[in-house]
Amino acid sequence: MIASLPMYWREENARSWCDFWSCVQSAGRRQGLDLPDLTPPDAIPEPWSDHWLRDDLALSMTCGLPFRTVLKDRVTYVGTLGFGLNCKPGHYYSRVLRRLVRNNPHDVTGIDGLRLAYNSSDSQSGWAASQGGTPFFRVPTYSAFVKTGSHAGSLDAVAQGHADIAFVDAVTWRLLKRFEPASAKVHVAGHTAATPGLPLIATRGTNPAPLRAALLDAVVDFVPQGDPFEMGGPLSFHVLDPQRYFDLPIPAPAPA
Repeated sequence: MIASLPMYWREENARSWCDFWSCVQSAGRRQGLDLPDLTPPDAIPEPWSDHWLRDDLALSMTCGLPFRTVLKDRVTYVGTLGFGLNCKPGHYYSRVLRRLVRNNPHDVTGIDGLRLAYNSSDSQSGWAASQGGTPFFRVPTYSAFVKTGSHAGSLDAVAQGHADIAFVDAVTWRLLKRFEPASAKVHVAGHTAATPGLPLIATRGTNPAPLRAALLDAVVDFVPQGDPFEMGGPLSFHVLDPQRYFDLPIPAPAPA
């Protein structure tokens, strides 16, 4: 079997994620589950969607966009971790990043004709969020698109002036502010509306009840050795109506 929690994993917080997973394993044993150790993100072959579809997937964390597209009706929804954001439990949003330019009369302050940096075309927070207007941030018009491969790459593209704007998962933004020096070169220009957070999934046909019970216990049992914001924020566990994911619009494909 395989288990992974790759989305907010970094070298700096890997130990904390493993400690949390140990709590899940312990709680799982009380539910009659024998959960494998975590597979680190760098040991998961690309594309990650392949391991999400394995018939021995014990648990993983995916993104809301693939969950409602390539994974729809092919995996079991288990639940969603919360990270203490100021929105509905189990939800998140994207921070809108712009380059920080002081005392520059030529700084672009409008939101039209911008170069968008995005991590990947299957990202809810980096791509889909950039394509729909919200009550908090009108969708810009874009003159060019820069595919970066990661939220950290999108941060760098804006910080270095290779792009004008990027949309970054608010939990990831907490990690980038903590660990990436380039974060000092951008400012948060707004945020999107909240959507359901990153879903936890298991192989199709899995009974989610024991996993849900284990995760509920684990978020209570887990005591991080350091600052919980090193993992993105204080953990909680929520079971949302999966239809909330499927009700979100599917964006047009990113330019090739």
